[in-house]
Amino acid sequence: MYLSPHKGLNFRDSIVYLEIMNMKKFYLFAASTLLALSVNAQEKALKQYGFGDNWFIQGQVGGSYTFSENSSKADLFDVVTPHVALSVGKHFSPIAGARLQVGGWESKTYLGEALDKTYKNKYIQANADALLNLTNLFSTYEGDKAFNLYGILGLGYVHTFADRDIKEADVKTTNTIVPRVGLQADFRLTESLSLNVEATGNLMADRFNGIVGGKNNDATLNLLAGLTYRFTPGGFQTVDVIDPSELSAVNDKVNELQSQLRNKDRQIQEYKASVAGLERKLAEKPAEVVTKGESEVVLNAVVVFRIGSAKLEQNQDINIYNAAKYLQDNKDVNVTVTGYADKSTGTAAINQRLSEQRAKAVADILIKKYGIEANRITTEASGDRVQPFQIDSWNRVVIFTAK
Repeated sequence: MYLSPHKGLNFRDSIVYLEIMNMKKFYLFAASTLLALSVNAQEKALKQYGFGDNWFIQGQVGGSYTFSENSSKADLFDVVTPHVALSVGKHFSPIAGARLQVGGWESKTYLGEALDKTYKNKYIQANADALLNLTNLFSTYEGDKAFNLYGILGLGYVHTFADRDIKEADVKTTNTIVPRVGLQADFRLTESLSLNVEATGNLMADRFNGIVGGKNNDATLNLLAGLTYRFTPGGFQTVDVIDPSELSAVNDKVNELQSQLRNKDRQIQEYKASVAGLERKLAEKPAEVVTKGESEVVLNAVVVFRIGSAKLEQNQDINIYNAAKYLQDNKDVNVTVTGYADKSTGTAAINQRLSEQRAKAVADILIKKYGIEANRITTEASGDRVQPFQIDSWNRVVIFTAK
């Protein structure tokens, strides 16, 4: 016995329904792709940030060299002292920023060859620095870089404490305004943390070290290293800028596609109603049996699958039900469930495996849902070697053969 598709619209409407669903997906994909391609073609602009964004803190330690009356006559490390600094700042853009800094510790002054002695000054320094990102200034900004070089230009205020222990000089408490300039190399470690190395020159008044020795100025050179923590990870982000006319054209195209989708939705509803009506008629009507010889019977049952899939669609339940009902009414009949695949897609090996999976899926429903004994069911898979129908897409099926 051979269980074949019904001559009516059930099988054909199932195919058309699936194809319309695929068309709907295509239109959705086309709309999203069109919008994405248009956006990708646009120029980039900086994301808008508020006052609370792009703040950072820095901690630095290092050494300071003091230039004063007799420093040129001293050994290098005779006038090198420790220096620490703590800063808080904000980047206003990828190029410009500013920071407030508190630093200091001590400086050393060489008293000359006659005394061959140095003395220390404790001091504290407050600075306001402008930061200029030279890396981004001279290159296109496309996101946070692994290395940035900053120029530093600032103004400081230094308070020096008197040293009462030195007898050879009258070291007084002083205050002085300090212009300063420097460079900082910043090496990114993570999205928020970076290592910095900085060299800063500070031009002091001659009284900085507590002694006025006839020079116009004293000075310090600070060499520091430390860490920078940014509260906005990743630095400044860029966003796409879409020209209004291009955006309007994209919106028009999307609206056109959406209109086509609505038309397809209406067609789907019409086909759903048609399929539902046919299923009701089939449910009310017993399976048609056409005898071919003494051992062949043709029934109106065939199971349709999507391309490349072995998953049973809900709208195919009625077709499995028709075959199961016939087998329940005819206990002496056994059935062969044969899976097929269309030649137009996939390879022979893939289609063979796919047809096996389709046959097994249908057989499992007959056994588990409708209680057909497993020993009455045989599964076979024809892959794409046999094509029961002339239309390729119709061969994504399972057909029942009863004996």
